[in-house]
Amino acid sequence: MVTTVTDASSSLRGSHARAGFLVWVFPQPQNVDLSIPGEWRIGRDQSCEICLSGTDVSRRHAVLGRASDATKTTLADLGSRNGIRVNGRRVASAELDDGDVIRVGGWVGVVTCKTGVFGEILPGLWGGDGLAAAVALLRNAATSDLPIILEGETGSGKEVAARGIHNLSGRVGPFAAVNCAALPEGLAESEFFGYRRGAFTGADRASPGLFRGAEGGTLLLDEVAELPLGVQAKLLRVLEQREVLPLGETRPVPFDARIVVACQQPLRGDVAAGRFRADLLGRLDGLTVRLPALRERRADILPLFSHFLRSLCGGWVPALETSFVERLCLYDWPFNVRELLLQARRLATLFKGESTLLGRHLPERIGEQALSSPADAAPATSTDPVELPALISALRSSGGNVSRAAAMIGITRQRAYRLMDAQSVDLQGLRKQGDPPA
Repeated sequence: MVTTVTDASSSLRGSHARAGFLVWVFPQPQNVDLSIPGEWRIGRDQSCEICLSGTDVSRRHAVLGRASDATKTTLADLGSRNGIRVNGRRVASAELDDGDVIRVGGWVGVVTCKTGVFGEILPGLWGGDGLAAAVALLRNAATSDLPIILEGETGSGKEVAARGIHNLSGRVGPFAAVNCAALPEGLAESEFFGYRRGAFTGADRASPGLFRGAEGGTLLLDEVAELPLGVQAKLLRVLEQREVLPLGETRPVPFDARIVVACQQPLRGDVAAGRFRADLLGRLDGLTVRLPALRERRADILPLFSHFLRSLCGGWVPALETSFVERLCLYDWPFNVRELLLQARRLATLFKGESTLLGRHLPERIGEQALSSPADAAPATSTDPVELPALISALRSSGGNVSRAAAMIGITRQRAYRLMDAQSVDLQGLRKQGDPPA
């Protein structure tokens, strides 16, 4: 049989994108195509179809298998010295799903739908094929004046993507961004559209406002769904007429700025709930792109972390312990790329000069699932009287998002599920009670 291990630069073709890949992210990038039925032995022996180096890999360590009529691939231990781990737990065998993190000796891999070379997709926006596919149309739209909506969880890179669009647009004006949620309703109009000197008490000088301030460039309206309905009505007119009426002026002033808006949830849900004007959405929805959460592209976590660390350390990156990498890949990153960057900054600051970053250098919340023991697989028999009420409150405020609720109270997602299982918490009921995820 022809080996299925390929160089990380191998292109993605045909139906393989639907079937998935096993991407070895550490210690060396390699791709295993899981779409072809068959059986592949993993080990350091040269006779293995997937040959992995390292003394912690047995000669014949494990086997990947997929029957011709199967939709999933199975990973099974072959009696190895160190065993195999799937999602942080030692197992004898397991069916692999998209997003699973596996460990074979000192090798860590991620099961993913897409793979490919990690690189700069848009100026400043880094990722692999999954992110590249999600934002592919942004390059085509960048040089137009088509309005764009960027959807994605907090920290997923919406502002970075908007800056990338601006950098590709050819516009010579500035890039400006405003958080609409931080604008007091009474000041939103003057901040957006500007004002004449003396227009109100304290207006000792004129202001062009955000729209004219971005003349010839790009204006990002972040958290646009948080704008009051009255301001939305005025914004609709501004976008239709391409002119603003500054406070205190009698004649509108034209402007030329590309408009990009960002939101965490689809705006159509806010329209249905009466929080966002349907006619404004119709004016903004030239192209809508959703940026995937970091947990949806786990194969990007290590290369993205290494990219950040290299920049922070002046090009030098310390060695990484296998358990360190496994923990990074297993964590759900509820605050996405922003949280990963902060961890890179933390490690570069606190452990500067270390030759190797170890698993114990990470905060406990980024390590518990990778250190699980067989006892952890059983449901918890008791719950912390403080943690459970706090978790329920966090679930309500996060709209039932378990990862975000766990992060809010400082526990892991696995701990949250154990708490809920032990007390038969109705998660679906909490999701109906809570507000939409922020």
